[in-house]
Amino acid sequence: MRRLTDLAPFLSARIQSTKLTGESTQTDEATSKQDFRLLVILAGWSTCLYGIIAFLSWQFDFDSVPIDRPIVAVLCLFTVGFACYLGAIRIAWRTKSDARTLQLIVGSAIVFRVVMLFSLPIQEVDIYRYLWDGAVSTAGVSPFRYSPQQVRLADSSPQQEDALRRLAEMREEDPALAEILHRVHFAELPTIYPPTSQAVFAAATLSTPSSSSLLTRLFVMKAWLIGFDLATVLVVIALLRQLALPTGLCVIYAWCPLLLKEVANSGHLDAIAVFLTTLSVYMFVRCLGSQTFLESGRRRIDPGRLSYVVLAGVVLAFGVGAKLYPIVLAPLILFALVRRRGWRFTLVPAATFILTTLALLSPIIPSQPASAGESQAHDPSLGVVTFLRRWEMNDFLFLIVIENLKPTAQRGPHETAWFTVIPESARESMVDSVSAQLNLAPAEVPFLVSRAITATIFLIIAVTLAWRSTPQDPKSFCESAFLTIAWFWLLCPTLNPWYWTWALPLLPFARGRAWLALSGLVFLYYLRFWLDAHFPTTAVLRSPYTGAAFFDFVVTWVEFGPWFVALAMGFLIRSHLKSTRFPSLPRRTRGHSH
Repeated sequence: MRRLTDLAPFLSARIQSTKLTGESTQTDEATSKQDFRLLVILAGWSTCLYGIIAFLSWQFDFDSVPIDRPIVAVLCLFTVGFACYLGAIRIAWRTKSDARTLQLIVGSAIVFRVVMLFSLPIQEVDIYRYLWDGAVSTAGVSPFRYSPQQVRLADSSPQQEDALRRLAEMREEDPALAEILHRVHFAELPTIYPPTSQAVFAAATLSTPSSSSLLTRLFVMKAWLIGFDLATVLVVIALLRQLALPTGLCVIYAWCPLLLKEVANSGHLDAIAVFLTTLSVYMFVRCLGSQTFLESGRRRIDPGRLSYVVLAGVVLAFGVGAKLYPIVLAPLILFALVRRRGWRFTLVPAATFILTTLALLSPIIPSQPASAGESQAHDPSLGVVTFLRRWEMNDFLFLIVIENLKPTAQRGPHETAWFTVIPESARESMVDSVSAQLNLAPAEVPFLVSRAITATIFLIIAVTLAWRSTPQDPKSFCESAFLTIAWFWLLCPTLNPWYWTWALPLLPFARGRAWLALSGLVFLYYLRFWLDAHFPTTAVLRSPYTGAAFFDFVVTWVEFGPWFVALAMGFLIRSHLKSTRFPSLPRRTRGHSH
């Protein structure tokens, strides 16, 4: 009897604990149901928003008047969509992932993309180049051989080269293809898109009936690219599962409004490279996460694991063959494999990656350098080289560098950046010196020197990230991969919004919340078209700048300036909290303890 009396307090506590646990479970279930309902509501609102944007996109027809295009209205709608997106991320972050939530996220992502599939590209024309390249490839002609301008001017007479004559006949016999050729941007240059992307363009062309209208061809091409985009969603889910993270975080990629604009609406080919790069990262993570050591502690080469890593290297090489940017991950992957597996294991995958990349890019490499007086008409690298040496758009860090290197003597106030601080004499001296030493035109020097400076900064960042990454921790590897791509983009002279999609699959592994904001801020890029259309020759807001210059020298500071401040503050706060929680322990001195 006394024993029962002694157990009474214990039993009472157990009963009370069970009641509290039951109440807590009921509360969690109620919260989960509420969060799911909120996610459904956000999915519904987003679908409506994308439906309205798709409707408005028909006012962006290729022949429409730029000043009549509802650019500001579309940007406002995307802003609301981005707010819904941030709300969905918050819900996914705090909600326990389950099959129902994941199905809602993936299902909604598919619906969003189907809605935007049947829209016209908003302020973008790159897809017409894809359509033309696909038609050229399926005709048995290399798209790197002739520029669209050469085909426009060619005739179908027997005196023409056989390949050029065939393209001219295609243009004359197919009105839709002739219109596509007319819409190709920078027609004086051959294509800049590498062979993997060209294979997808050709496949899309082959899957389109030859009698199809221009709109049908455009929608089929976009459907192919959306397929790669959705495949990336599945790889992101697999990567999250591999790292034991909530699969609901795939919403960061799946629902991102930037992807809806740049892939589902504008049909940018970057979706191909993004899929292949993300797949290769997933494969490398699986390799880095497994153990293959002998009992003696020496590393053992497992043939099965080695084959898997070789395949991952081939996939990454095909990613480089789709868009050149994945090459920046090579140092990180090399360091991780060497430190985790050793040089013997790494040599074969590294060699395979290099050889596959060279083989894929060989159609772009000229067979022999052109002589001084020889025409560049058949130079397959002309488009790529021109892009790398001249393109500049929506940049910030690169802009600060180059505007402090350009001489301003030949430019008026409306072309001179307000943030130029280096003396004019120093800039002119630098340009003259480099021009004389490297035999370059003075106008090319500031861009190339700026390229060298930003490339050096990026190389330092990439090597530092690769060195500091912990190969035993796949999450650390994914974060380093994200930061490598992100800083590569930030230091580029061309910060097109669709280039930021390169980093989006790895965004769930970024520690700073500021990185999430970048996907919304880059929509400001499209204000450049509105400013250029409304203020082509007049100053904006009493500034010395016309529309395009106002964007370059003012709006980009609004786009990136506060964001960099927020990024730096977030880094400092995390560093302070880390030092507070884990203070460094004093080092023990040699000798006897007291």
